[in-house]
Amino acid sequence: MIYMSRVLAIDYGRKRTGLAHTDPEKIIASPLETILTKDIFNYLTTYFKTEKVEAVVVGNPKTLQNKPALICSEINSFVKKIEKKFNISVHMIDERFTSK
Repeated sequence: MIYMSRVLAIDYGRKRTGLAHTDPEKIIASPLETILTKDIFNYLTTYFKTEKVEAVVVGNPKTLQNKPALICSEINSFVKKIEKKFNISVHMIDERFTSK
């Protein structure tokens, strides 16, 4: 049996971070957990040891004027740390209009 990899989605927040992942065939995405942001790297270390992950998707919040939201600098720093620590591809996805 060939084990396929997942895509991990991260919705970064200052206090809590939401996680979702695809099934190994990358057909359906499902909620995973919401964790305290201060614990995110411990969580990711364990997750990457137990799951084969092809890529990470992180929400990129922008204003309606297509300008970076106030939290963007924190998210960019977070993304760089993920790429460096786990040597994995991270894709920033515009998350405007995804909540309403």
